[in-house]
Amino acid sequence: MNKLGKQLASPKIFFFTAIWLLIILVKGTLAQKDIGLYQSQEYYFSSWFIMVGGLLPLPGGRLAMAVMFINLLSKLLFSSKFSVARIGTHIAHFGGLLLLVGGFITAYYSKEGSMMLYEGDKSAFFDDYHELEIAIIDTSNPAFDEVTAFRNEYIDTGAVISDPSFPGTIKVVEYHRNADLYRLDSAVPSEFKGMAQRFYVRGKPLDSEASRNRAAMIVEVEGLSPVEDGVYIIFQHMQVPQLLNGDGRTFELSLRNARYPLPFGIELLDFEKVMHPGTMKAKSYSSEVNVMSGELKRRVEISMNQPMRNRGYTFYQASFVEGQVKEASVFAVVKNAGRQFPYWSSIIMSIGLFIHIVLRVIKHVNKGEKA
Repeated sequence: MNKLGKQLASPKIFFFTAIWLLIILVKGTLAQKDIGLYQSQEYYFSSWFIMVGGLLPLPGGRLAMAVMFINLLSKLLFSSKFSVARIGTHIAHFGGLLLLVGGFITAYYSKEGSMMLYEGDKSAFFDDYHELEIAIIDTSNPAFDEVTAFRNEYIDTGAVISDPSFPGTIKVVEYHRNADLYRLDSAVPSEFKGMAQRFYVRGKPLDSEASRNRAAMIVEVEGLSPVEDGVYIIFQHMQVPQLLNGDGRTFELSLRNARYPLPFGIELLDFEKVMHPGTMKAKSYSSEVNVMSGELKRRVEISMNQPMRNRGYTFYQASFVEGQVKEASVFAVVKNAGRQFPYWSSIIMSIGLFIHIVLRVIKHVNKGEKA
């Protein structure tokens, strides 16, 4: 174990990994022009492997950072002599490891999304920017909706969706992350139901601007009834819901951005914007909200330069939507589980470097006195 640890602690590993990270950084930054920020980040920086030509796997940003972490940890445990003279170096080393740990926690446990509220509206969830989900919503009870959501592996061609809360099964015949909707010019077989009787979808390449991509699915429903069973089309931001009836209940089938519940509610009381004089361009805008936890309410203002932080979530004033009757405020919502790590690791590294410099100065002073 000691021999393996010293091999993993080789400075050459860190040196060449750092060079590879610089190459990925340059390549990923240049690729943003063609494929957009999100796709570039996912392909180069948030991946374990980068597939070149679909055949040759090269280390992605996540794998390179993992190799660097193992190298630094091995250096600290197996190849560093612990002594008072080197205590500053050890502390700075530990701070660097803590920074990498925070990066992995952020990558796997953080969520980013948005919340749009019209004045007077309330919400206790926010939508993910990029992740999707298939939602089966039982709307039979007038008091509440019962929602069963499926993510990740279910959003793909060939996936089969079943759950005790739904009396049938849903098979994904086709899935397109970006698609266009076209009107049919001819009659279709009787098994096509809903919008599939009048429209069809056709996949197209992803847009470099992630917000312009609209996902679509062709699904086959079985097990409800001869009238309801058939082929349906659902797509992202669908204005008319796709309703299904079975077992004496009504279900809404939806392909939407993944939703995350909040441990509190937000109520938009008032939205205000200040325009540049003589223009229709907003100079600044802010929202006055109630943060609701049970029966308790706390009034907070969220503006462009003043985010709101509550119970691990941060709300930023991102944009607004002007309606005919009421205005809507759009918040960017972030839950960053590793938010504190950069601060603490920077402080720890600074303390370590300061101690190292002080000890080095004292050592040189003592040498000078002896001379």
